[in-house]
Amino acid sequence: MVKVLGPFSLIDLLLLLAPVVVVPLGFRLAPLTSAHATVVLRVARYAQPVGGLGAVASFLVPIGGTSGLLAASWLAVCAIAAVAGLVELVESRSLHPTHLLPAAALGVLLVGSAWLVVYRWGIDLGYSPTITELTAVHFHYAGFAAVMMSALVLNSLVAASLRLRRIAAGAGLLVTFGTPMTATGVATGTAALTVIGPVLLATGILTGSALTAFVVAPTMRARARWPLTLSAAGVVIPMLLGVDYAASHVFPIPALDLKTMALVHGDLNAIVFALLGFVGWLLV
Repeated sequence: MVKVLGPFSLIDLLLLLAPVVVVPLGFRLAPLTSAHATVVLRVARYAQPVGGLGAVASFLVPIGGTSGLLAASWLAVCAIAAVAGLVELVESRSLHPTHLLPAAALGVLLVGSAWLVVYRWGIDLGYSPTITELTAVHFHYAGFAAVMMSALVLNSLVAASLRLRRIAAGAGLLVTFGTPMTATGVATGTAALTVIGPVLLATGILTGSALTAFVVAPTMRARARWPLTLSAAGVVIPMLLGVDYAASHVFPIPALDLKTMALVHGDLNAIVFALLGFVGWLLV
């Protein structure tokens, strides 16, 4: 990838935006109900600056052991967060989406950080470095950010009708299962997963975004309403492009090249959907 800022490519910058800005916001907003889970997540929040700095520093040295060890500091932070998610499920004794979605978001973040370590250490899993890095990006945004956003939507509809809550819960589950399915399809080249995964993921995210724009945001103050609405609107094109890009690997249809996808799909997902969306929820 072409370097756009010093030693960093566009994909590098999108990836590093997660541990430095996006994930800390998600930690702060996570709607955990267990007191012990909240305490564990607070530990992850305290450790986040060290892990984020380590992730950034890992890109300032050549790929190898030193870079991998620096990136492992972020893996450690995400492991603590994943424990918080596990504690949430254990103490609630429930897999209801109100508990499962925030726990799943924290768990899938651990997967994303592990892929970051694999990329920076230069571990050969049979994939190109670009695919390895994009997998890390995928689990930080389509995984952590999108699933956490789904949890926030569901949590905000506590006084809504049962029908709306079921739609929000279903959308969140589609995102939760669509994220690993999409990554598995890319990794294995399985035609069915390559198409079904992105379709499930896009359906879940777009449904959650529609609820955000038309049900949740209108009830909020203007300073929160506009970021949430823009976030919901900004994810439409990236999701459609993502489905088209995935389908083009199976069917003879036109699609954007990888560089353009990173520019359009990646930027809109990371900056507009995830970052602006979390800012909106924080203002709520």
